[in-house]
Amino acid sequence: MFVGYLRNDFEEDIQNILDSDNLFELELLKQTYKAFPQYCFAAYQEGKIVGVISAYEFQKHIFINVINVMKAHEEILTRLLKLLIQNTSSMNIFVLIDNKQKHFVEAFNFKMHSYFYRFIHSGEAVPFNFSNSIAKQVSGENYENVSKKIDKEVFLDNREDYITKDCVFSNSLKLSTETGFLHSYVVNKRYIRISPWLMQRESFLDAEKLLRGVLYYRGLKKIFSFAPKDINEIVELYESYKFKKDGTYALMYLGEMPNLKLENLYAI
Repeated sequence: MFVGYLRNDFEEDIQNILDSDNLFELELLKQTYKAFPQYCFAAYQEGKIVGVISAYEFQKHIFINVINVMKAHEEILTRLLKLLIQNTSSMNIFVLIDNKQKHFVEAFNFKMHSYFYRFIHSGEAVPFNFSNSIAKQVSGENYENVSKKIDKEVFLDNREDYITKDCVFSNSLKLSTETGFLHSYVVNKRYIRISPWLMQRESFLDAEKLLRGVLYYRGLKKIFSFAPKDINEIVELYESYKFKKDGTYALMYLGEMPNLKLENLYAI
């Protein structure tokens, strides 16, 4: 088995990962590889990828945004993490990882920040009003300015390139009001991901309008997102629109703790 840098022809070798995980984000990996190829690593078995990890560098922190290993090769996660950590320019790293796998990062002295739920909406019909008036309110006319401002308030970091360029896809749907924004994109033929979705404080009504918007425009596909487990207002909003909990994830960090405002973070 070879474990090292992700090769630039990786799309030809990653089918096993795609087959084993319906929610694997190939497009996100491709975008990350364009921006930070030095933070993309893979494990190859007979020329095929059986594990992959990638990370994106912000001003203060490095975020591991893709982490996936096939079950039969789960132990390879240790080698992938070690490679990434050894090759990063900063020791301030954070990752959202399946709670069942958090011991892999704990072995590298990652500490717990908070728990998240993965929510999935399976297309179950939810009766709600989405009038022309609401459509105009969430149309995203001022998306760029709103997203830059609120993202900085929530993450206390410079993520401008990530949210305006490197996490934006040709199929992105950008919705916003004056108090929040919601970005969603196509993961594959069946799934949409909401990421990121951030709101200012006391903006629950606008948050609900944005959720209605993404369900109205994207509702024929399954929609998933990751939201803070202990912020009841956010959890209850998802559940009121028939999103189901589909796993618990741990936000873990190494070095300086990311100072995230979880009450404003509706989807990471």
